[in-house]
Amino acid sequence: MSAAIEGNALSRPRIGRGYYPALIAASTTMWSIILGPVLSTIPSQVNAIAPGNKVYGLALVTGIAGVVGIITNPLIGHLSDITSTRLGRRIPWLLAGLAVILPVSVVIGDARTLGTLALWWTLLQIGANMLMAPTSATIPDLVPEHRRGMASACLGIAAAVAPVLGTGVQTLLASPRSVYLTLGALIVIAQLFFILTIRGDRAHPPLQQTRNEGRPHHDLLPHSKDFWLVCAHRILFGLGQNMALAYLFFYLQDVIHYAEYHPGQSTDDGVLALTAVYAPCVIIAAVVSGSLTDRTHRFKWCLVAATVIFAAGAVLGAVTGSWIGVVALAVLTGIGYGAYASTSMAMAVHLLPDDNRRARDLSLINVADLSAIALGPIIAAMGIAVSGYSAVFIASGILVIISGLAITRIRGAH
Repeated sequence: MSAAIEGNALSRPRIGRGYYPALIAASTTMWSIILGPVLSTIPSQVNAIAPGNKVYGLALVTGIAGVVGIITNPLIGHLSDITSTRLGRRIPWLLAGLAVILPVSVVIGDARTLGTLALWWTLLQIGANMLMAPTSATIPDLVPEHRRGMASACLGIAAAVAPVLGTGVQTLLASPRSVYLTLGALIVIAQLFFILTIRGDRAHPPLQQTRNEGRPHHDLLPHSKDFWLVCAHRILFGLGQNMALAYLFFYLQDVIHYAEYHPGQSTDDGVLALTAVYAPCVIIAAVVSGSLTDRTHRFKWCLVAATVIFAAGAVLGAVTGSWIGVVALAVLTGIGYGAYASTSMAMAVHLLPDDNRRARDLSLINVADLSAIALGPIIAAMGIAVSGYSAVFIASGILVIISGLAITRIRGAH
């Protein structure tokens, strides 16, 4: 075992400092096109195409793409693991993702029917998934173990910046065509920069694995209990996070009455102000916790602390009725999410059950995240309809705390 580890360390390509900003840029632009257009661009397109059926139309377009994305992510991860080319395993899939995203971003803004919009949006999500699994797999592929906390912090930073980028592009550009073209161009630039930083990676799947492809496998899914606990932890935390933040606009509008108490400003201004508070808290917490994880190699205490801090912020939303209270909510949830985002991914990489199937296994982490993104707002909407915002914030805090309890059951990490 030690010999194998040593061999892997010796054969690991050396990466420069450019890898980390490139990872942030690649992940940020990728997530911006997954999360950004669903906030206003796609709803406005659906409203223009089918104003009398906009609720059904939006559910159709986003629902189909969401299901296809959840299915294709682990498939692409598996195919990436078994790819053997002169460019290695990951770069061909990154290039293929760009080959899908670029032409689709040119035509999706001109969709004239719900069917064509659903088709182009689904293809755009497939292209993003072709980037997602190989990108995250470069962390265990290339980054030494004592630096993986910082690399995972880069993903946490990207998660904080992506919604801001997506919203900013939509605010500055009026037409859907311009929004998609701009986001598509940013993805191409960022991914090409990222590919340049990993061009030394020429790893191939093991010969035995390549020969066995096409034969029945008993290990299509990992058998590690610890790894599945990480997946459960991430989907529970993700559900809590998305429930707490998905309807923040309406919370400011209906409960805080932001526009009434801030003359000359709109609820959009309130959301922007909270984002300006939340995002830096995420970034600072991600960098600090990632650095601590790299130094101590202890994940559990940081994750449990992150869940407690985030849960405190979420529950604050149930008891506060003031703007100051909501700002405190943004600070606490930002710190909690930043610490979670960097440490949880670093622990997932540490617990990967099969070094030869890294992209496949990390794609299951992505599926957990995507499922939480899809289900969180739906569950929150039902909760608001039945019991109001307070119950949703309390439920969010409970789910996050349970995700922390799941971490304590993991035996393969400290």
